[in-house]
Amino acid sequence: MATLKTLFFLGIVFPSCSLIGASLGHGTRRNLLPISKGGPTIFDVTKFGAVADDKTDNIDAFRAAWGAACKNSTTIAKVLIPAGTFRTAQTMFAGPCASPKPITVEIMGTVKADTDPSEYVSPEWFTFQDIDGFVLTGNGVFDGQGAASWPFNDCKRTKDNCAPLPSSLKLYKVNNSVVTGITSLNSMQFHFHLHGCSNVSLSNLNITAPGSSPNTDGIHISSSDRIKVFNSTIGTGDDCISIGHSTTDISIANITCGPGHGISVGSLGKRPEERSVNGVTVTNCTFLNTTNGARIKTWIGTVPAEAKNITYEGLIMNGVQNPIVIDQTYGSKKLRAPSTSLWKISNIHFRKIKGTTVSNVAVSLECSSRNPCESVEIADVDLTYVGSPLNTTFISSCFNAKAIFGGTVNPPACSSSLGV
Repeated sequence: MATLKTLFFLGIVFPSCSLIGASLGHGTRRNLLPISKGGPTIFDVTKFGAVADDKTDNIDAFRAAWGAACKNSTTIAKVLIPAGTFRTAQTMFAGPCASPKPITVEIMGTVKADTDPSEYVSPEWFTFQDIDGFVLTGNGVFDGQGAASWPFNDCKRTKDNCAPLPSSLKLYKVNNSVVTGITSLNSMQFHFHLHGCSNVSLSNLNITAPGSSPNTDGIHISSSDRIKVFNSTIGTGDDCISIGHSTTDISIANITCGPGHGISVGSLGKRPEERSVNGVTVTNCTFLNTTNGARIKTWIGTVPAEAKNITYEGLIMNGVQNPIVIDQTYGSKKLRAPSTSLWKISNIHFRKIKGTTVSNVAVSLECSSRNPCESVEIADVDLTYVGSPLNTTFISSCFNAKAIFGGTVNPPACSSSLGV
């Protein structure tokens, strides 16, 4: 469970816990009093009819426990999913809550997703929505059972007008909250998706899916601000972490990424409603045999916007294919076609990056001819080529990028902003 120190770090202030017993309110089952023994009042889902038999759909029991804790408790409340394997179809825990802050969901067992696609009316499995002061914790597992759905993933075949599969854990309009200790296994699509959130910390997560699994981003963040992700291990079939549009003040640290597509800002600009990204820091992360390391990617776009004030620093690359990438040709059907992206990329820093790469182009800056990248710093980058053949020229590639190289630079700096 998140400590008071962690909550204080986030600037979350909660009232002291009252130990007065809580009523379950009108309409709930008789003799199902919550437990309160010197801590939060506990609402155990098994007391509301949940069965840990890996068969029963526990959606009604989960919702009843949440409703009692969120809407009817007069003390600080915790929904407990104890040891065992609980199945559930599409589920939502929605606020706002009447109970005092914070409200906690603790996972001690395994929660398994229903694999019947007809059970999902929207692309989310387990949604937490409209909650201020929320803690999701425990050493349990959310198992998305994605292997049953991956062969039918439209987004694997096309990036346009595809029908996305459900994300495992959706946080929508969740503010001043903590997610810690959770394992997410084999999501159908994204493992975690944060949208419309503010001041949320995610830490000590274990996120895993095969490297071949499609669109299984570990954490996708969009339309959110003041999000911190740290001290976690992420291995997926897509980006370990992807920062989407309309985001500000994103901090990522101490992540081990691999397999996967790296830690990416983007893709950006696919849809006209997308707005700028401002303020992203990625520090002290390790990439293990990923397809990319530090990456920024934009589509051509239909509405001008910006990606700015982005720093990747203190990274270790181990057998990474493309360690440093700015790609403003994302989504182009023509290989290495010149970019005319409407998005402007500026004030970007790649610093103190070392390790090994299997690509002879370890630094690739493919920027827009309409909006050349400005103030791109490449400093103290020391990479070793371990690909095949070993006698291949090791280079940096820059197109329409106003790049500044400094300190140790290996591969060598671009000779100009127009080419190698």
